[in-house]
Amino acid sequence: MTEEEIFYNLFEKYGEDFNWHMVPLSQSNVFLVEELKKEIGKRHFLYNKKIWAVAKCTSNDDVLYVTSEKLGTDIYYIFHLTYSHQNIEGFPNYKKFKNIQAVKEFIEQSFVQNYI
Repeated sequence: MTEEEIFYNLFEKYGEDFNWHMVPLSQSNVFLVEELKKEIGKRHFLYNKKIWAVAKCTSNDDVLYVTSEKLGTDIYYIFHLTYSHQNIEGFPNYKKFKNIQAVKEFIEQSFVQNYI
């Protein structure tokens, strides 16, 4: 399943209350990537990687990002952005996912637990 299919199916299942939305490959995507790099800093392992914002939660500051591993495998991260330049070690918080199905399961479970 693609990222688009995952978010489309979740929106169809939960309707307009579903709080995650795809981020277009536009200025908003550039802003979210720049914000992430500002928050993680130059010493973070993702700082120099090519990374894209995929989706954003409208109920909090969580953003789903994707990057590639060595063999071209997509790896996903959900970062809870702080919109702060001076983060202490270990912030912003994030979770790593090995595939889009794991992302779907996490987002759906979190949505059901916290917003329904």
